[in-house]
Amino acid sequence: MTTEHQLARKLSELFRLRGGDDAAHNDLAKSLANIVVKRCGEAILPNPGESLALSVMRPKTAALAFDKVYRIPVLNDPVPKELGFYCATLPEMAACMVGLLIDAAKHVQGVDLLGEPKERSRTPQNERQNIRLLCSDFQRQYGIAPTILYENLVTRNEEFRSGSSEVLSAAISNVAMVNERDLSWEQIIEFRKDAEARVKYRRFVRWVDAELRSKSPKEVEDLIAIRLDDYEWALRKHGLKTLIGNLSCLLDPKFLGGTSATVTAAAVAGGGIWAALAGASLAIGKVVLNFGTAAIDGLEQRRQDNYEVAYVHEVKKQLG
Repeated sequence: MTTEHQLARKLSELFRLRGGDDAAHNDLAKSLANIVVKRCGEAILPNPGESLALSVMRPKTAALAFDKVYRIPVLNDPVPKELGFYCATLPEMAACMVGLLIDAAKHVQGVDLLGEPKERSRTPQNERQNIRLLCSDFQRQYGIAPTILYENLVTRNEEFRSGSSEVLSAAISNVAMVNERDLSWEQIIEFRKDAEARVKYRRFVRWVDAELRSKSPKEVEDLIAIRLDDYEWALRKHGLKTLIGNLSCLLDPKFLGGTSATVTAAAVAGGGIWAALAGASLAIGKVVLNFGTAAIDGLEQRRQDNYEVAYVHEVKKQLG
């Protein structure tokens, strides 16, 4: 059964719950399904080995540090096709249909059901709900597990609630971060052409990597200081406007070299860099680094080479 037929069948079943003419419901369902498939039925699959990010509120920021960013076809300013990926699964198309219907209602009634743009950007609930389920669907159908990038900790904690699966956590506070609102896709494409700037930006933003794993606490401090200088150079070179904020991440414990998808806090504390740094803070000028562990409600089976579970880029205040 094609995706279009699956969508039409689901819509027909939903309409029947409200009673009325089954034939009319079937015709309406088919028409809606055709529209959605035409607008949202083209898959743009990533290439093997590409780093993937899924972000609703910060797709432009994500595109600076990851190879491909999730593309929502029905947005007014979607991720450019050359920078994006989209799997055209049934849940994705259903979500796009909801977006199209809301947009249609907005124009018919002359009101914006989602609120003003400034308010939307400050409301955690306007992050796409259940995006972990979307990632799980990608994993099941295509074997890909994007890293989720959230706008704030509130939203991340709503989707990664406290539970029994242990993950590693790390954070950088009081750092200059790119202002998403002042970014254009043209700027991002130009930035990505600069291989040196892109590497220096990525090595700081995605800072917990294999090189860090083998360092002593003092070496970590020195390494991050160098990466911070390189990062700020890349921002200045391309004139990217910034705000002061915090960058935090959740990491799959496989990062430490184990084979299990989950570990206990005791196992994490058993040795290596996390044993030396867990609960510690390192100060590099005004920037502060923190390391630790967290317990979440489940960690989906992920690709062996993708230990980055989720990031948060949270803006705190304007630069003076």
